[in-house]
Parts: sequence; structure tokens; C-alpha cells
Amino acid sequence: MKNVGWFSRLLNQQPSFAMFLGMLVAMFLAAACIAVAQNPAAPAAPEAQMSVPTGYSIHESIDLGGRMVGTSGSGAMYDTMVNLHTGPRVLGETFQLHALPGTKKTPLDDMQVFASGFGGDPFSFAKMDFSKGKYYEFSGIFRRDRQYFDYDLLSNPGIPGGYSIPIGPSTAPTGSYAWPQATQSPFMYNTVRRMTDTNLTVLPVSTFTFRFAYVKNIFQGPSLSPSGNSVAGQEILLQEFQRNSADDFTGAVDWKPVQGTKLTFEEQVDHYKGDSYFTMAPQFLNVQEANGTKVSLLDSFQQFVPYGYSTSTGAFSAASNCNATSMGNSSTILYANPNGGLPIVDPACNVISSYSRSQPTREIFPTEILRFQSSSIRNLSMNGNIRYTDANMNLANYYEQFQGLQGANRSIAYGGYANAKREVMAFDYGVVWQATKTVSLEEQVNYNNAHQPGVAGLTSGTTVTVPTTAGQETINNTNLTTCTTINSTTTSPAGCKPTTSGVTGGPAIGGTQAGYFGQMFTTNNFTISWDATPRSTFSLTYRYQDHLISEGQGTAPHNIPVPLNNTTSGEVTIHENGGVFTAALHPSSNWDLNGSAELMYNDNAFTPMGFRQLQHFRVHTIYRAKSWATVSGAFNDLERHNNTSNNQNFPGNTTAYFGPLNHVDHSRVVSLGTELFPNERYGLDLNYSYSDVYMADNTCFQGAAGVMPGGTVAPGAAVQGGTLCGAVSAGHGANNVLFGPVRDFMDAPTQYASAAFMYSPVKQVHSNFGYRITSVNGSRLFTDASDVNGSLVNTYQSPYLNFSWESRPGLIWKADYNFFDYGEGGRSGAQYCNANPALAVGSTSAPVVPCSSVANTAMSPGTPVYGFTAPREFHANNLTLGVHYQF
Repeated sequence: MKNVGWFSRLLNQQPSFAMFLGMLVAMFLAAACIAVAQNPAAPAAPEAQMSVPTGYSIHESIDLGGRMVGTSGSGAMYDTMVNLHTGPRVLGETFQLHALPGTKKTPLDDMQVFASGFGGDPFSFAKMDFSKGKYYEFSGIFRRDRQYFDYDLLSNPGIPGGYSIPIGPSTAPTGSYAWPQATQSPFMYNTVRRMTDTNLTVLPVSTFTFRFAYVKNIFQGPSLSPSGNSVAGQEILLQEFQRNSADDFTGAVDWKPVQGTKLTFEEQVDHYKGDSYFTMAPQFLNVQEANGTKVSLLDSFQQFVPYGYSTSTGAFSAASNCNATSMGNSSTILYANPNGGLPIVDPACNVISSYSRSQPTREIFPTEILRFQSSSIRNLSMNGNIRYTDANMNLANYYEQFQGLQGANRSIAYGGYANAKREVMAFDYGVVWQATKTVSLEEQVNYNNAHQPGVAGLTSGTTVTVPTTAGQETINNTNLTTCTTINSTTTSPAGCKPTTSGVTGGPAIGGTQAGYFGQMFTTNNFTISWDATPRSTFSLTYRYQDHLISEGQGTAPHNIPVPLNNTTSGEVTIHENGGVFTAALHPSSNWDLNGSAELMYNDNAFTPMGFRQLQHFRVHTIYRAKSWATVSGAFNDLERHNNTSNNQNFPGNTTAYFGPLNHVDHSRVVSLGTELFPNERYGLDLNYSYSDVYMADNTCFQGAAGVMPGGTVAPGAAVQGGTLCGAVSAGHGANNVLFGPVRDFMDAPTQYASAAFMYSPVKQVHSNFGYRITSVNGSRLFTDASDVNGSLVNTYQSPYLNFSWESRPGLIWKADYNFFDYGEGGRSGAQYCNANPALAVGSTSAPVVPCSSVANTAMSPGTPVYGFTAPREFHANNLTLGVHYQF
């Protein structure tokens, strides 16, 4: 039974607007619950007369169902790319309310509510719109996105398996502790975004119109994040709990003094809160102290050489990671746990027991905007705006603390601050003059000037240390010395060594580190358009842009040309000249053809890979052979070049470079599509596209060979012939040899095809089935002997079938099946390897061998095609069953 008479009485009583909205929401929820609670097996109730609010029509629908999912292979990759799982779902809900013609004195004329995805899908939304003629319009939408990401090749060190640390004496171990491989991406995350957007327009067609908007975005969830070498001098894997939110407020008034002219003043205030914090990733707390405290061995998670081994000889050497004179046994790092469980680490060895870092950041961006647009003057139309932003960013309390043992350090803590300002002044103006019936002239000017100065400082540093004497440098020592430095003043008990150095890359304690960034764009576009015939239009645009970039660090000036051999402070100016030719043709009544050609030239580039020359060609066509047959095609080619030497990008930089840079990148896309729908019973949709993204530069790369336990060599990648970019210098050795010059490139040709067939034998039955496939067959230069192509060579295919049957008016049964299949290509990796861990000073080349002949390379026999990580292939069957009921 459906009875909404209470809603009719509510409208007739003219309630408050807030009460009205509350009743609407309650009614919407009640209708959904009633639909869910219906029992088809129960005896049919007597048909009741449906009542609706006086002067309105109502239409509602609900889609209920569930998903059944079966997967095999990598669950992490399935969740990264699909992330649909088994369970009941609210597949969709709608509610529509419309005032009948002639209805007056009601709070609203139209209302629509839509929702989908609730019950467990990663993406869900709810949208509400309602309006009252010339009085107001309201729109609100809520979206929730669950995002999971774990592509395990991203930033993965690719540590081979099989390496371990002895449990017990290294000469006669009683067991072994496996040196962990990174099987997850160090940037894995599982986050949720909640986004709320509301917009209210009051008096939309009056001389004065008022607009208000509020947007709330929340981004939160756990993730992994590499620390850099900032935790006791090591790079550890951190767990980041992300909690970032933004509140955006907008208020505007539009004034329409005469027909065709509108002036707008708009105020935007954006407020950002960053409350993310960092702790130690719990999966690395995999050994323990004698008292049961879980700790992690203090060493880089990217280190190929296991803890306790020398990185120069590969031999066991406790002194590499422990205070050897304070160890119980200099040949034993780990001891077996007599009670079972995690191995016990010697108390004199470097470990991390806890780490925390918080950096609550607040930002507020107020922006005032004055806009205008006018076409009141005959043959002349114009628009423009002026914008000003004066933003403040503040990190009031930075805090970082390490606890564990690093040599004599038991604890290290820092406190600090940072703040910055951002000031932006910008305007845009455009005018079009219809000079004749067939010729028009257009002028567009854009100006944007941004300044962003900032400063950071460390206000305090505290270290807690143990005595640096034999037998005393252990984590269990309670004879500790605390040394605190506050703004360069050190409280120094006897034996305290003042700590003035700060975090990696930061200022000294008590000092400040200033920074500045600014840039200015001045752009002018002049266009002449000509309607040559009723079926053809041509236009030509000349573009000039002046781009000034300014950077400054510390006390170095930022407002002068880059000084000699200075790559961090100064100004770089880029002048751009270019032209765009556009043609729009209509050769026949059923054929449209348009395209453009764009050529640009810059006299400088800010980065070595910044373009100096640009070419961009676009063509699009559509042909309607019949009313039911359409063929379309598109071509897009973007090419950018920089054929200068690297040191010419910064006039003051005279650093030697081996040959010209010869940067080139291009993006090319060709697509074809056909739609054939001769009648309502069946139709065919075919699509194919080919794209190629390519980038290449001349470069030199580090291809050092490393020593592993037992004296084996972990090879580094090399170029054929082993040529070096310069001779090996004293004190650098193999860790700083540079191979090349060589062409560093990446190419990702991709093909996509889809075919869909629609068949409807009768009007109550509809079906669609098809097939989609994406295939990438790429290649690149490998500068890491353990690296693989990964997604650069992959195939992702998804056949699908959906079916619907309308058993009676308003009741539709639905089924939707999808198969997902993802797999990556065959063996890949560096072709040539450097197997010499120590090149002699003065060497200009290195002996190289095929990587397939050396263990622990991606090319060596027995190495999985997915590399030294977890596999990434998956297969999934996804069946969704549902019912659509409208009433």
C-alpha cells in the first residue's frame, strides 16, 4: 500500500522550510524500508487508493540485489583495479516529485533524489535537487570513494630471496632469520574519500541573483610511506594514518543591469586541515629484545645486504650494525627464543622500537573574484575577471621522535615549525568583434603573478644517550644522559654533547631555513576567423607568452638571473611564440570534419626535459551513412622536443654534460568507432583505438655492482661495451660509476578494442553482451638489473553480459556478468650487467656480462617473470543479480 496523504496535509499547512526538508528525508528512508520489507509470499493486501500531495505527481523506484564474486590470483591487484566484492547491495534508488501545471503556493515545483552503490560497493553517491521556479534552485550531492592501491612494483627495491641472518653464532648457526623482501608497494594505501557538495541559487532570473555553495572533502585511511634517510640515518617503512580535510565556502552576487550584461562579485574561502601522522610500519617489528619488546632491526628496508654483513666485503661483521665491544658474543646477533616466537636480538645492536611524527598543517585561501560578461553592444562581446588571493599556511608544531638504539643514542626527538604565504594577482580579458558577416577578430589576454615565500625552523632537539664505553652501549643501560638544545641553547649535564644538527634536509636547531617560489605568466592570443562558405570556417591564432620562474633558498637572492653554477636560486625567463590553425568543414549534410595544427617555440626550458619545440595536430570526423549508421574517427598527435645541451637550460650553469640532451616525447592516439542500430531490436557498437606514449633523453646512469653475503655479487645494470661517462675518480669506486651516454627511453604502445551487441526480441526483454580488451606492448631502458617491465607489457580483458526482463509494468529482473582477466608480459630486465664490485681509479669502462648469466637479475634463469615481488595476475568472475521496482 502506498499512502502519502500526510505529505499532502504538510504542503497545505505551509510548514517551515527546515521541517519540510526533514519530512522529505524521513519519507525517502521510510519508502526504501517498506520496499525492502515486502514479502512476495504473503497474501496480497487489498488494493488501496494511492494518494499524493495535492497538485503533485510522484514517482519512485528502487533497485535491490547483490554481487557474487569469485577471484583467483593476486587479490591486491584485483582490489587495486576492480575492488568489487560479494554481498547484498542497494543498486539504486530514485524519488521524483513534480508540481502539476497550474499548481501554486507550494514550497517547491520539482524535486529529484537519486542514490546508488550503498551496501558495500567502493563507490556510492546520493544526489538531491529541488527548485521553486524563479525563487530558488538547490543541488546537493554526497560521494564516497574507497580507494585501495598496492601495485607492488612501485618503488619496490626488488630484493632477491634467499638471504638471511644467522640465529646463533655465525660460524655455527642454529637457525636463520630470512632477510625480508618487500612484497608490497612502499606506497600502498587503503583510503576513503567523502565528498559533500551543496549549491543554492536565490532569485536565478532576477536582476540580482545570489549564489551560495559549501563543499566538504575528507580523505582518510592507512597507507605506507618510505621515510627517506631521516630516521636515525636510515630509510625505514612508515605507516601513515592520513586524515586530511577541506572546507570550501563560496558566496556570490550577480547583477544584470541590462540585457546581455552581467557583473559578478564572488568570495571563495578554502580551509585545509592536514592531520596525518606517521608511525613505524608494524610488519617490520619482527624481532624482540630479551624482555619481550618487539623491535625492528635498524637498517634500510631497501638494503640488499642483510643486517650484520659488510657492504664492502660481504662478510659477516657485527660491527656494521652493532656496538661490537658491548655485545655478549661478537659473532652472534640473533639468539633463538627458548619459548618460541620471534628471535632475540643482542641488546648492543641497532634497533628501532618506536617512531612517531606529527605535522598538523592548516591552510586558508581566501580569494576575491570580480567577473563581467557582456554582449549588449552590437557585434561586440567580451568577458573577463580579476582575482586576488592572500593565503596563509601554518605548521605550528612539528614533532618527531625515534626510540631504540643507534650507536649510543637511545632516543632522538625534534620540535619545529613552518609557515608560508601565497599571494596571487591575476586577470583574464577576452573580446570578440564581428567585423563583417564572415570575419571576426578575437583578442585574449591572461595575466597571473604568484609569490610564495616560506620559512621553517627547528626549535628544539633532544637526545638520550648511553655511555660510550665497552660493555655499556646497550639498549638495557639505565645510566642515561639527556641533552636538550632549545633555540641554540644547550642544557648540558656532565658528559652531554650538544646537539645542533637537525633532521635530514632541514635547518640546524635554533636556525631557520627560508625558501621562495614565484612565477608570472603573461599570455596574449590574437585570432582571426573567417566563414569562407556556409559549410567551412577557418581561423588563425598567434600566441605569445612570457613565463618568469623565480626560486630562492636560504639567503640567496631569487630576483636575479641564475648565478654561475647555481641551480637552486635565481630567475629563469621563457618566451614562447606560436600559432594555431583551425578548420571546421561540413562537406555534406551527413559529414562533419574539423581539425587544428599548433606549432610552438620556447627560447628556454626550466628543466632538462622541458620542451623547446611543440607540434600538436588534431583531426576529428563523423559520418552518418544512414540515420541508424554512424562512423567516427579521431587523430591526435602531440610532439615536444628539446635538442639543446643540458647546461643551456640554465644560462649560469656550466656543469659539464656529455653530449646534447636530445629530449623528445610524443603522445599519439588514433581511434575509430561505428554504431549500427537499424531498429529497436538489435544494434552493434564497435570501437578501436591505438595510442603510443613515448619519451627519450640522452643520459648517464649509475650501474654499481654490490657485494652480497659470501662474497657473491649483486650486479648493476650496464651498457653494451661497458663505456663510462668519465673516468672513475679516487674515493668514489664502483658505487659512483656512471654508464653511458645512452638513450634512456620508455615506450608504451597500447591497443584498445571493444565490441557490444544489443538484442531485444520483445520490448520486455533486453540484453547486451560484448568484449573489451586493452593490450600494452611497451619497452624501456633498464638501469636496475632486478627490474622488470611490469604493467608496461600487459593484457586486461573483460567480456560481459547483462540481461533484463520486465515481468510486469514496474517490475524488472536484472542480471549482469563480468569477467576480469589481467596478466603481465614475459621476461624483461637489463640485458647487460656490471659484475665488478670495485673498479680501479681512472677506469673509463667496466667489464660487462649478459645479465642472464648472473644470479639475482631479472634475466637470470629461474627468476619469476613478475620479478622479486608478489605476482600481479588475477582472474575474477563477477555476477550481479537485482530487481528494479518502480511505484
